[in-house]
Formats: sequence, C-alpha cells, structure tokens
Amino acid sequence: MTHILNISQPNPIIHIKAYGGVKIEGVDETQVQCEIDAPQLATLIEENGHVYLTANSSCNVTVPMASAIEIEKGMGSISIHNIQGSVRIEKVLGNLVMDGIDSARVEKIGGNCAIRNASGAVHLGKVGGNLIIDKAGSLYCEKVGGVCKARDIGGDFKVDKVGGGFKAEHITGLTGVSRVGADFQAADLALGDDLHAGGDIRIARLSFKNDVALFAGGDVVLSLDDSVEGARMGLNSGGYHIRIIHEDDDVSVEAKKYDYEFGNPRFHVEITAGGKVLIGEALDEEVGSVGDLSGFFAYEESALNEMIKERVESATRRAEAKIKATEIRLEHIQGEVEKNRGFRLDLELDDLKKIKSSAPVPPVTRKAGKKGASDEERLMILKMLQDKQITVDEAEALFRALES
Repeated sequence: MTHILNISQPNPIIHIKAYGGVKIEGVDETQVQCEIDAPQLATLIEENGHVYLTANSSCNVTVPMASAIEIEKGMGSISIHNIQGSVRIEKVLGNLVMDGIDSARVEKIGGNCAIRNASGAVHLGKVGGNLIIDKAGSLYCEKVGGVCKARDIGGDFKVDKVGGGFKAEHITGLTGVSRVGADFQAADLALGDDLHAGGDIRIARLSFKNDVALFAGGDVVLSLDDSVEGARMGLNSGGYHIRIIHEDDDVSVEAKKYDYEFGNPRFHVEITAGGKVLIGEALDEEVGSVGDLSGFFAYEESALNEMIKERVESATRRAEAKIKATEIRLEHIQGEVEKNRGFRLDLELDDLKKIKSSAPVPPVTRKAGKKGASDEERLMILKMLQDKQITVDEAEALFRALES
C-alpha cells in the first residue's frame, strides 16, 4: 500500500516517527510517498510546510530532495539517501546509513553508523556499534562502541572515545581522538589533541599544529610529514628500543628514554609506548590504508525490525478480537438498558440523534449483588462517544443508569 501526499511547499520539513525500519530517498518531485504493508499502519499529513509521518511497520519513503528530515524515534534501522536539507535524529535503535546528505545531527544510535558523501558537518552522540565515515565536511562524535574508520574529511575530525580499533586517512583539519581501546592506524593527518591507545599507534606522514602527547599500550611507529619544520620529542619505550630515521639522522638506542630534537623545535611531542618507538620516513610501509569501505553502506534491516513488525501484527489481532468482544457485550448492554429504562436504545446514529438529552432518566432495577458498571460497559460507552454515535449528555445518562 502506498500513501501519496502532494505537498504545497517545495522545501518541507519531514517529521518521522518510525516503529520499524525506514528507507528514505530524496527525489526530484513535489510529493511525499510512503510504501507500507497495510494502509492502517501509517499516517501522512501536511501542516504549514511540515509533513508528519508515523509508520508502525517497516516502510520505504520518498521525499523532495530539498527536504529537511527530523526523526524523533526510529525503532529499527534507518537509511537516508540524497537529501539536501539538514538531518536531525534523536534516536535510532538499529543501524543508520546516510549517503549523499548535507549536514546531520544524531543523538543516539544503537547499532552501526555509516556516513558517505556528507558535504557539511556531521555531529553524532553515542554510536553503539561501528562508525564508518567516507567523505564528510567535518565530524564530531562523542562515543563509538566498536571500531571507527574514516577517510577524506575536509575539516576537523574529533571522536572522544572509540571502544575498538581506529583507522583513518586524508583528514584535512585537525584530528582529535582522545581514547582508542585497540590499535590506532592513520595516514596523512595532523594531531590536535593528546591520544591514548590500548594497542599500537601507527601513523604515516604525521604533522602537528600544537603540542601533543601520544600514549600506546603497544608500539609507536611514526613517519613525519614534510610540512613539519621541527619538533622537540620526548621518547619513552617500555620495550627499551628506540630508533629514529629522519633526514640525515639514523639513531638506534636500547634505552627506556631518549630526547630527540630537529629543525626549529616549535612543538613539543611526548611519546610513551609500552613497546618500541620507531620514527622515520622509511617506516611508511608498516602503516596500512583504510581500504574499501563500500561494503558498509548496504541497508540491512535489523532483527529488531522483524520483532517490532510481529508485535504490531499481534497487537492488531488482539485489538480486533477485543472490538469483536465489545460488540457482543454492546448487544447485551443494549438489551439490559432497554429492559431497565423502558425505552429502546438503537446503535444507529440517526436513531441516537432522536434521544433528547433533557429526557428524565427512569429508575433502573438491577440484580442483587451487581454494583456499578463493568470495565467493558464503560469502554463501550466511551467508544460510542468517541465515534460520535451518542452525545455527552446521553453518555452521562447511560453511566448514571449503569451505576445505579
């Protein structure tokens, strides 16, 4: 089933609540379409340039490419492609894939996050799984539970904490990764903050913009970019092995600590390794690249999506059964009310309108021991009132009769 909404403004803001997986595609049209299993599982309306979509099952959505996307809740996985407006997401319980977007701000992602071709700034809160970034204007992320891989970042790149390993290459701005649980491997970047890694630190063509400190549980292997005019380096090796191959220097020291200075020592770099420390251009081959990242951008529905779909279908069946039971109970109540009040109560709307709200309520006689209305009776009356089958005064009269 496809819901189609012709919108009145070319650059709408799309507000989405999704209780399953959602694939969002920007297209060159002035329509919003939602393809979903059944029509009752989605609502789609427009109000003052805002489009509101609530989807109770997995769906495919197409929107004008100039739209801005705001997602309050995504209970499954979410894919967003070809959106020129901003993207704001409060929570995604599954995976998040964004490809061909402008800027994005996401507060929480339960699964993996993969972002490609983001022309603007990307701001992420917590990512429960892995984080993959392939071409972005800039990125900030508070925490990554798994591994983090990044390539071709036009501005600054900062991640406060990475639980697994880290790989990156070609970051134009400053790179700041405060803590990495495993190995840190990178090429062609400038460190802007101190770095702590539980494993090795291996960086090819490293440059500095200010004083930094590197701490590694394993080895530290660096080569320096040609732009580094000079530095004062304090080298500390837990493995008692330090080697420096730089310009005309070739130094090998079997010691725990060694100070090395070259050129104009504008910056101070402190390096502490649990293993060996190796510095020099000839060591570039020991640092691998990020590699092919294309396999991370396929949309995969999480197991949570299927669980949510099953629960929605189960809840729908229970609701249908409850409505049927209420209808049966309704017939019983109708008979009781007709008998006790001395007039006929039809459920047809035209007949109900004939009941005068000012009519006196005759006394009701009920069987001994029966006190008040049952929950089903109250539910039935409220449903009749909600469906506008009876008025408020008529509902109150029924309640008084049943409570007598």
